[in-house]
Amino acid sequence: MEDKNLKLLEKRLRGGQVLRYHTRPEIMNGQNVAAHTWKTVVILHTLWPDVSKNTLLHMLYHDVAEFETGDMPATTKWKYDELAQIMNRVESDYEDQLGIGENTIKVSPREKSLCDMADKLELVFHCHRLLKEGNTHAEDVFIKGYNYLRSKYKDNKDFKIVVPILEELAKTNPRKDSIQDMLEKLYSM
Repeated sequence: MEDKNLKLLEKRLRGGQVLRYHTRPEIMNGQNVAAHTWKTVVILHTLWPDVSKNTLLHMLYHDVAEFETGDMPATTKWKYDELAQIMNRVESDYEDQLGIGENTIKVSPREKSLCDMADKLELVFHCHRLLKEGNTHAEDVFIKGYNYLRSKYKDNKDFKIVVPILEELAKTNPRKDSIQDMLEKLYSM
């Protein structure tokens, strides 16, 4: 008889093996959920060091269900609300099976927002690094991530710490002329 803890560990850990950006292989650069998640936890804890254990756990497990569903692009979920609802239900069911979902690890709306900011900021950092390496294919994703954060959280007091980081990343980007032009059309910097 197989040990229950071994089986649970295997299921939880395999979520880290899912490759991100599978629909955009030109910006994947080998990043998997485990690497992404570690970076999001570091961002979360660095910017908001007093977050609760549950917030860190929520961040740690936030993409594990992608082993079941794949890494559905956020832009696809934004475009097709009905698909997003189905994906959310499937992911929630899978997380509940593993004892890692919101029904098990309670977080407040504020904590969810902090996790979302850390998640999208990691995307911006990932694209910034690719742009520094000369991969211009990451530019549109960098801009979408930047735009998402600035428009969704502009009035959120917790976002104030993120603004100077985003501005510095935009200014130090090797393709800053095109990115700066695009961002200045959207925001006054």
